[in-house]
Amino acid sequence: MNWQQLNELDFENIGQWPRAAKAIAIALVCATLAGAVVYFLITDSLARLDQSKAQEAQLKNTFEEKARQAGGLPGSKLQLSELQAELNAQLRKLPNTLEIAGLLDDISFMATDNGLRLERINWEAEKPSEFSTELPMRIIVSGDYHQLGNFVADVAALPRIVIIDNFSLSRAGDNQLNMSMLAKTYKYNEQGAK
Repeated sequence: MNWQQLNELDFENIGQWPRAAKAIAIALVCATLAGAVVYFLITDSLARLDQSKAQEAQLKNTFEEKARQAGGLPGSKLQLSELQAELNAQLRKLPNTLEIAGLLDDISFMATDNGLRLERINWEAEKPSEFSTELPMRIIVSGDYHQLGNFVADVAALPRIVIIDNFSLSRAGDNQLNMSMLAKTYKYNEQGAK
């Protein structure tokens, strides 16, 4: 079969083509169909492969993060136990219900021990929150500057947590000052922490 015979082939009468031309035409059609089928199957598989690779990378990152967390678990448990011990130590510094009345007596004693005249000391309204209840105490004392300073230092040195807040000084007379302050302590609400 030569080029002239190929040019003379009639596409409307394929049945009359020579056997070699029919074989070549059938081979070309089969190759084209096979190529199209393979292309569509492979592109679908390539898309799934890309999706699987992305999922693999994500799972690998998740695994590495969890492995890092698992590796730090003993240290985290140790840190948690240390923090729990610290929390318990701080909670022990808060006065319990029995010590709150004693706290009032301790502050009264400190005022008189420092030579101050105690004008007023009384509890104000409690202010509850989620984990603790604030117990404010209004204290008004009179004395000289050094006596007031020693009193405040003694209150700050109490083994229980007492915060001195909102204080004011005013002149009461010759070398005498009046100090009004709000001392706050806190009581732990056990039911709120659970």
